[in-house]
Amino acid sequence: MRQLTRQPMRLPGAEPAVAAVAGVCLLLVLLLGLTPALTALTAHEGMTLVPSALGAPFALPSLRAVPLGSTGWPQLLCEDFAAAVLVAAAVLRMRRHLRRRPEATRPRRLLAGWTALITGAATAGVWRGLVTARMVEAGPAGWLLYGAAGAAFGAVWGLGLGWLPGLAALVRHPARPANTDASPPSARPGNTDASPLLARPALEDERP
Repeated sequence: MRQLTRQPMRLPGAEPAVAAVAGVCLLLVLLLGLTPALTALTAHEGMTLVPSALGAPFALPSLRAVPLGSTGWPQLLCEDFAAAVLVAAAVLRMRRHLRRRPEATRPRRLLAGWTALITGAATAGVWRGLVTARMVEAGPAGWLLYGAAGAAFGAVWGLGLGWLPGLAALVRHPARPANTDASPPSARPGNTDASPLLARPALEDERP
């Protein structure tokens, strides 16, 4: 008789790749929230400040506990919210990929993790651009322009750093054994004699 092995169903959200991508994205926004790391970045890569001078959001959103310099608490909360949007959008992108292609090859998973950061950074950039438009009291065209600029420069930063969550997306579940039959011995095929060994007493000799 052919035995059917029951495999437990895995949800895409339970995949280690989703947690790994979320962890890398969270680490990036935390690093940008550290003043020494931000200072080192601006000192060695001064060209990254050019878009900010034009009104575009700088780099990826930073996750902080206290305001930076003269920035106030409203701007801090907006940046923290943008960081949460980035991580959430990246997780949703990775989960969607795993739901549609659970057995994707390694290059596809690498690309999915890469595009997850691009998606998250672009989505968070829209929010950051709208916050900037509100701060400068821009008109309707300004809101559209700042939002588009935030999405574009966010996607560029995601393209440059997306290889980090891309590598994290290669994490997979450990292999499971092929045969995991945990049924009791009496329920397995081939064992059909369920009577006790001494269920019938031996016949005695009835000769006189």
